[in-house]
Amino acid sequence: MAEYAAALEAFKRATALAADHHAALDTAARLMAAHTWVGGGATAFTTTLADSRTRLQTALSSALQSLATQVVRQGGPPPFVPQVTTTPVTLSPTPSAFQGIDPRAMTALAASLDQAAHTLTAAGARLATELSTHGLPSQPGHTVGQIASWAATQSTDLRRRLTLIQHTVPTGPLPSGLTAHHLFGAHAPDPHATGTLLNRLATGDRAALKRLLELQGRDADLAARVNAWWRGLAEAVQSTLVGVGGFGLLNGVPSKVRDTANRGWLAREKARLTAELDRATTTFGHPLDLGGWERIANQLRRIEYIEKKIIPVSGYPPPLLLAFDVTGQGRLVVSWGDPDTADITVTNVSGLTSGLDVAHGDLERARALWRQADATSGGRTIASITWLGYDAPQLDPGLIDPGRTVALGNAAAAGGRALAAFTDGLRASHEPSATARQVVVGHSYGSLTTGHAARLRPGRLADELIFVGSPGVGVDHAGELGMDPRRVWVGEAGGDPVAALGRFGADPGNASFGARHFPVGREVYTAAHSSYWDADSASLRNIGRLINGQHDKLTAPPPLNDKPQLLMPELDPDLALKLNR
Repeated sequence: MAEYAAALEAFKRATALAADHHAALDTAARLMAAHTWVGGGATAFTTTLADSRTRLQTALSSALQSLATQVVRQGGPPPFVPQVTTTPVTLSPTPSAFQGIDPRAMTALAASLDQAAHTLTAAGARLATELSTHGLPSQPGHTVGQIASWAATQSTDLRRRLTLIQHTVPTGPLPSGLTAHHLFGAHAPDPHATGTLLNRLATGDRAALKRLLELQGRDADLAARVNAWWRGLAEAVQSTLVGVGGFGLLNGVPSKVRDTANRGWLAREKARLTAELDRATTTFGHPLDLGGWERIANQLRRIEYIEKKIIPVSGYPPPLLLAFDVTGQGRLVVSWGDPDTADITVTNVSGLTSGLDVAHGDLERARALWRQADATSGGRTIASITWLGYDAPQLDPGLIDPGRTVALGNAAAAGGRALAAFTDGLRASHEPSATARQVVVGHSYGSLTTGHAARLRPGRLADELIFVGSPGVGVDHAGELGMDPRRVWVGEAGGDPVAALGRFGADPGNASFGARHFPVGREVYTAAHSSYWDADSASLRNIGRLINGQHDKLTAPPPLNDKPQLLMPELDPDLALKLNR
């Protein structure tokens, strides 16, 4: 009987110990769930925390089962073994892609881990003693001790990292990307050694910059790492980097810094190319030299074109030059408004024939959307971006090139990777906000590019996708774009021949595609495909409303049946346009 009584008392003590400590990691789990992290090693940390919580409760359950079995061996009835598991904690959705992190929550997380480490150390030792005293394996107690050591290490590391972050951002919410990489960086996979590359770049290593630019589009965490790294640099290092050619192309660097860096680089490139052109003109002699001269002259012409296009325009916020490239087909990314502080950022993605040399129309469209959205924003700030960041198909000999032809999706796939990387940068550099919105408008072949980007960043590319004049977005249903189909909008002008193609996946205009439709109106086929931004049109007004999230304020275009109509307007587009005015 003495052995039975001793075993029963040991079981009771272990049961009380399990009741006191089985939820030791629950507070940390709830804090992680309530503040969903973006990027960095936060996901890995959450997974490790959940695993440690499961191991803790499994170890306690195993110990109780062993001691209950010992009671039975000593001749007693089987005691009731209580459940020592708690309900799994599920992640709550992040209200905004720009959600910041409350440093008080981070402090509470570290404190909860510290408390767990303190109590579980003693609990593990006591449990191991209870088991070994009765000749039972003491491994469950040792497991509890190991979890205590893990919690202590994490608590110390989190406090140290949090102190460093608060030196960078002393007040207010912490940017999620900064927090993820500084606070949870030890858990973040870094398959491309970007940490090493960024350290090299801080010393001015241009080869490291080149490699980082190549990795954009391949590493979804890169922009967040870049932003965290930038915020931690000394001002003197930041000032030096702004003067490095191409630095402003790096997604994740603050937008105003990119603008300063790119404008300076543009001026230096102009001076360099001007000197090259002077030398080429002086030394010109062989007919084969003409190609080099034309190349230099064309790049200079493009620089002068960009200079004109980034001059402030009355009535609009100052333009920010976020990216450019005067070689090849060219690149140009300009924002009207600061996307790092804007309440709403809209990125415009164009398609067939768009590019640097004909950027005027795309810049006008971005300004038109800014003006329209601003007029109905209710005081919220807007940033409207012209994104010419990929080689869109052209009506030139490239039509027969599989990588460039409009008949295939290869150019859109490459553009989608670049667009996804660019929006990564917008999220990383934005000031923390629980209400900021990101919208992407894809036109024509640009809608296919946007569709590729959406699938690369499911749920993170945008809060709203708007497709106009789309030949297809690469999927058969809006739900395949990685976001709520109710946040996918399609506008098709009557008479738009491209919108009727359904060339890439299902026709987005069909009800079976699952997207929502907004009223546009009808135009003759020669004008319909570019009519979505016409001044005072139902289409422009409705896109502005969608940008602002005002889904209940869409308006229909005026009816056409009160005007004389041509039976076949395509036969006389000029007359049809006159009748429709």
